[in-house]
Amino acid sequence: MSVKNKNAIVAGLDIGSSKVCCFIAELDEFFNPRVLGYGQYVTSGMKRGVIIDMDQIEHAIRESVAGAEDMAGVDVEEVYVSLGGVHLKSQMTDGLVVLNNHEIDDNDIVRVIEVARAKQIEGDRQIVYAQATKYLLDSQNDIRDPRGMTGSRLESEVHIISAASSAVRNVLRCVERADLEVAELVVQPYASGLSSLVQDEKDLGVCLVDIGGGTSDIAIFGDGALLYSGVIPVGGHHITNDIARGLSTPLSHAERIKTMHGCAMASMVSGDETIDIPHVGENDGSEPGHVTKSVLAGIIQPRCEEILEMIREKIEQSGFESSIGRRVVITGGTSQLEGVRQLAEVILDKNVRIARPVALEGLTDLSGGSQFSTAAGLVVYGARQYAAKARAARRTSVGKGFWTGVTQSIRQVFQSES
Repeated sequence: MSVKNKNAIVAGLDIGSSKVCCFIAELDEFFNPRVLGYGQYVTSGMKRGVIIDMDQIEHAIRESVAGAEDMAGVDVEEVYVSLGGVHLKSQMTDGLVVLNNHEIDDNDIVRVIEVARAKQIEGDRQIVYAQATKYLLDSQNDIRDPRGMTGSRLESEVHIISAASSAVRNVLRCVERADLEVAELVVQPYASGLSSLVQDEKDLGVCLVDIGGGTSDIAIFGDGALLYSGVIPVGGHHITNDIARGLSTPLSHAERIKTMHGCAMASMVSGDETIDIPHVGENDGSEPGHVTKSVLAGIIQPRCEEILEMIREKIEQSGFESSIGRRVVITGGTSQLEGVRQLAEVILDKNVRIARPVALEGLTDLSGGSQFSTAAGLVVYGARQYAAKARAARRTSVGKGFWTGVTQSIRQVFQSES
């Protein structure tokens, strides 16, 4: 289907520690997104979720968006942008509004969340995510959606994620410098969950782990809501650095060796097979060194164990470990490393599955990889926002049409009587 209306286009821009990625999708008549194009550009301009080189990130944004636009055959002006990093903080707070026994509508939901948002945030920080997880209406507990009900007091538990204001400003500035508008900032673990988790997992309880380049994001879902979000400052880059140092090979070769031959559990690897290892500082014609796959796995496994142990500690500290039962889902580029699932099951003592984006159509073997979970989730989020606005506009239009008809009928009655 050709693109006829640019308003039916949604773009997601994931600014990560290792790459910037852009997805462009078209929405059908039911607001379901279908990916038309994607682009990515490798960058080192971000560290632990904080921009350290504005020019590099701006260039990466321009290149990734241009690649996606060329593939999709459309131009985009605004994008939904990911926000991650160790500066993000997750907390639960509450809100309360008095209803005077009227029927609860969307305005009341907004009011109770705004009351929770108004509570003081420490230092130079700002709220980037605020959603109610459950409601209390008078004496009724654990209400998921109170709209349409009546009561006198509506209370809510609200999950708030705040970010360092300086980090937010720098992300916004980089996108603006690339001549794009930010439709909305979306926290990375939430976006990854939208694309990688099925609804049953979010309802029953699950921990999503997105192991990226510079950080690993953790998101705990339960009863259909995001209950907790955390970030640890270790990711796939650290594994690559360990290989580069341990084998004295350039970082670019270390990344390739990790991807092609790496394994997170040494016990899963045969000790006989060898790999060619080019050494740092040697020219292309030099004789490469050799190392067995078991030696390589011996370098990788300790770092993977460290990442998974830090994840386990975050889950225990969250206060929501009981909410996830035995369900853990791992995504992100490092999740594709052989043996990660088996090692995670041992260290986390949970049932683990490796996830790829599943919530949108048009993905290929290349664009549907785990490393694109956040970018795909941004498109899913954008599609939902577009659908909500379209439906609200439709309701407003229908309401106006109704009252216009009533007014015309009254005028006709008076005109006939006169």
